[in-house]
Amino acid sequence: MFYWDTVETPRGVFTIVFHEKGIYRVFFPGQQEEPAAWPRRDLPWRELKRDLPRYLAGEKVSWEGYPLDESGYSDFTRRLLRLVRTVPYGVLLSYRQAAEKVGSPRGCRAVGQALKRNRHPILVPCHRIIRSSGEPGGFSGPPGWKEFLLALESARYTAGGQTIYF
Repeated sequence: MFYWDTVETPRGVFTIVFHEKGIYRVFFPGQQEEPAAWPRRDLPWRELKRDLPRYLAGEKVSWEGYPLDESGYSDFTRRLLRLVRTVPYGVLLSYRQAAEKVGSPRGCRAVGQALKRNRHPILVPCHRIIRSSGEPGGFSGPPGWKEFLLALESARYTAGGQTIYF
């Protein structure tokens, strides 16, 4: 059975859908208010109610301890999201670099498509994967959030000898 709870942050209220296997989905403010299909229950990972607001206020936070439900993902997507989860705060990879690291050097578009399906944005920091040109690229969250998160982390990327700061 799925449950849901909310986390209040300086950027609005996030909705977290979870069950016994872990966190199933993270909704940004305005994406999902109250999932009527499931009962509301307190998050078993109370630290998330502290960590998400701290992160959005500019503090470095580790998401590694939070269990994520990866059901429904292909093996490629699962490998990619596990890789993305290890990309440190403020560090960026290109879609090409991510594809190479998961053993699919020509899989740039596949990386983009898989990241679109990321149900755990922020916890799996897909915003840290950008285009080789240094442009942000797509994002599974609402418009403007990827750029906000990159700026929050003071992220930078070097392409062709030029460093791009967010």
